[in-house]
Amino acid sequence: MNWDELREKHMPTLERALGAVRTRTFYAHWAEVPSGKIYGETAHEDGRRRFEGLLHKPFQEWLQQGDGEWVGGEISPYGFPLGVHYRRLSVATAVERAQRAQRQWQRLDGRTRAVLLLEALEQAAAEFFPLAYATMHTTGQGFVMAFQASGPHAFDRALEAIATGVMALEGFAPEVLWRKPLGKGEIAVRKRFQAVPKGLGAVIGCSTFPVWNAFPGVFANLITGNACLWKPHPTVMLPVALVVARLQRALERLGIDPNVLLMLPCTLEEPLTWEVVEHPAVRIVDYTGSPAFGTELERRLGGKVVFTEKAGVNSVLLHSVADLGAVLDNLAFSLCLYSGQMCTAPQNIFVPETGVETPDGRLLPEEVAARLCAAIDALVHNPKAGPPTLGALQNEQTLQRLRQAEALGLPVLRASTPLDHPDYPDARTATPLLLEARQGEHRQVYGREWFGPIAFLVRSPSADSALQEMAALVRSAGALVTAVYTTEEAFKRQAADLLTEAGTSVAFNFVGPVWVNQSAAYSDFHGAGVNAAGNASFTDLGYVAARFGIVHVREVV
Repeated sequence: MNWDELREKHMPTLERALGAVRTRTFYAHWAEVPSGKIYGETAHEDGRRRFEGLLHKPFQEWLQQGDGEWVGGEISPYGFPLGVHYRRLSVATAVERAQRAQRQWQRLDGRTRAVLLLEALEQAAAEFFPLAYATMHTTGQGFVMAFQASGPHAFDRALEAIATGVMALEGFAPEVLWRKPLGKGEIAVRKRFQAVPKGLGAVIGCSTFPVWNAFPGVFANLITGNACLWKPHPTVMLPVALVVARLQRALERLGIDPNVLLMLPCTLEEPLTWEVVEHPAVRIVDYTGSPAFGTELERRLGGKVVFTEKAGVNSVLLHSVADLGAVLDNLAFSLCLYSGQMCTAPQNIFVPETGVETPDGRLLPEEVAARLCAAIDALVHNPKAGPPTLGALQNEQTLQRLRQAEALGLPVLRASTPLDHPDYPDARTATPLLLEARQGEHRQVYGREWFGPIAFLVRSPSADSALQEMAALVRSAGALVTAVYTTEEAFKRQAADLLTEAGTSVAFNFVGPVWVNQSAAYSDFHGAGVNAAGNASFTDLGYVAARFGIVHVREVV
């Protein structure tokens, strides 16, 4: 395919993405349903066989050549070892190769890079089904979530980053004949402005959403001319390897040095993170993970561009509702989805001691708690919906955290128990634990993040007091999302003002198939970047514009 054909193929997609980013309207380039009618009748089975064919052998599909020992050790949260091994690539070698590749890559203009990256993404999309199985069996996500999170949803986030990058790169005229009146005459200077990448980018992956969380940083680096080193979590390498291999091969076929994107295999004993991010050639760092480590990165990497998406304390307030059943069903799903292993999962559910107004009268906290537990039970014990919704716990630390929560001594509204999986009897599973807390009295407990299937129903003196407490938690611990249920417009305005001023997004009255956990590409900004939950926002202009600078060439005419 020649260059004109590539432009004709991909420029309409880029323009649609640019339009969606500007207007924040719905757009999805890749279909999110893993349907045979969309992807081919044999796509699912072919993907499963391809995934199984990768197991128990060295991974040798990418173009990058390692220079170290073979490492591996991934174990499926569903109860079996993957047995895949990867050839280590030293940081020094990776930096050398990436710098060489960047010299070619940065000479291309933004739209040329965008078209090339779109073609690479389209070719990599052929891996959606094996990628779903690789994600499922490294993170513990259910199959459909894994398909969406590492497939179409992640790829749309990548396209969003590309489009936002083009917007940032084209924000100013590329050249101008500048004239300044000077007495009876004038001076004329021809000026040309050139975007220059800041240096190598390093993306540090997480263990729960290895592609979705990484793609914004990877493609924000690439669209702005920076080569990228992708360092996955050592327990979740196969999804990243599949994606990198496909992208490398696509770029090579397009005449681009594939070392513009490299994966750095690692181990738990030698995770490589500090060696990568502190290398002088690495000028941009993207990190998703724990607040403590993210804060340390921000502190130690002064002088570099550092984007963090850490974690916070996400809260929900029940003030008044039009349909309590619909609200609790929605909330139960949000608590169960991927067993609470999402940075956007709700943790604290504030209920006023005076109760929640409903069309059937005011319901006190104990009645709300009972009905919420019933809604959770109905989902958990649904044999078709429960296991795929909860998935499995990615690691033993989450299970240990659950035991710590159980030992807090707080009243247990709903106990956590293992959930038998019909296909994987050895899966590491746990249903949601719901504890009762009191506002203020137990703030040291509910005021910090409890990652996993752990939630607190917090009894509050009043709805106004609960709202103030939610805003205070945003300021002290951060939050990626908050939610408020109210039928009163005045209270809605009060909540919107208070929570957005605190620096977090707020969702009102979510029911049906839209959940506070989810973030839509092109429309939702994932993270505000203005509270302790992280300084990054997927994907605003600041997220891409900080990755390049503008130099100019001036000549007097």
